[in-house]
Parts: sequence; C-alpha cells; structure tokens
Amino acid sequence: MTKPALKLVERVAERDTLEGYEPLLLSTVELLDAYWPQVAAVLTRCVDKAMHGEMTLDDIYNHVKAGRMYALVAQNPSGELPDVALALILETVAYPQFTVLNIVALGGRELNLLKSRFWGHVCSWAFLNGVRTLQASVSPAMARILSRYGFNQTYITMRMDLTEI
Repeated sequence: MTKPALKLVERVAERDTLEGYEPLLLSTVELLDAYWPQVAAVLTRCVDKAMHGEMTLDDIYNHVKAGRMYALVAQNPSGELPDVALALILETVAYPQFTVLNIVALGGRELNLLKSRFWGHVCSWAFLNGVRTLQASVSPAMARILSRYGFNQTYITMRMDLTEI
C-alpha cells in the first residue's frame, strides 16, 4: 500500500485584490486634479528610483494637463477619496514611418493583476487611436517584468554625462 503524497505547501490561487477597480483615462483637467494626489503617490517611487532626473512629478502633471501625455489609472471611486492602485503615464512619439506609444512612468501595486485585468484595455485603446507599437525605456528588472507583457528588447540606451569629462 502506497502512502499519499505529503503536501507541505498548498498552492493558493491569486486573489483579485483589485475587485471594484476600473480603468480610467484622466482626460480632463478636472479628473486629473481630482486624482493627482493619488497618482503622484503611486508614481513617486518610479520617478525617484527609476528615472534619472529626466522629469519630476510636476513635469508629468504639466504634460498631462497640456495634453502632451496621457494618464491612465486603475481606480476605485467608492471611498471618500478615489483609490488609485495603478497609474500609467504614456506619450506618443512620432517617427517618420510610424507612431509609438511610450510608457513614461508606471507605478502602483498588483502589476500581475494589471496584466490580467487592465492591459487588454490599454492595448485596445492604443490600437483604436492608431498606435501599432508600444515602447518603454526601463531598468533590467522592469524589462524582465515587461517581457511577460510581450515586450522585446530593441535597443540598449547608454549615457555619458558631459559634466564628468
């Protein structure tokens, strides 16, 4: 008689902690202003740690307000203040042969749920607006994450500060 296999750890199904959250394009100044404190809170780590001085949160706010960038959020408006779990800042880059949608900043929690719950909406919205390619300049760690979304490495960006010569 054989013994049943011993299970030390049971696999726990991923719980949808973004239940009640919906994607929202902050398409007006009123929406941007209503959500900006929460958006800034989830983008702070990205701007402080992943960017290298290219822009500040104020720069992002001003570009979104002026229509040069887009802010998409996964939000739950049911509380006293809307809760923002994820924020995605995008900009179009027009090359002579095609336009890409560049991911400028991404911040928040539950990135795996971003992929399963909201990524299809983001891609559909981009496609409906004429975009056929998405791009992002990211760290090696974020590159590994984005590869699960279908991103492939195209370039390696290198810099040299001229103040150090």
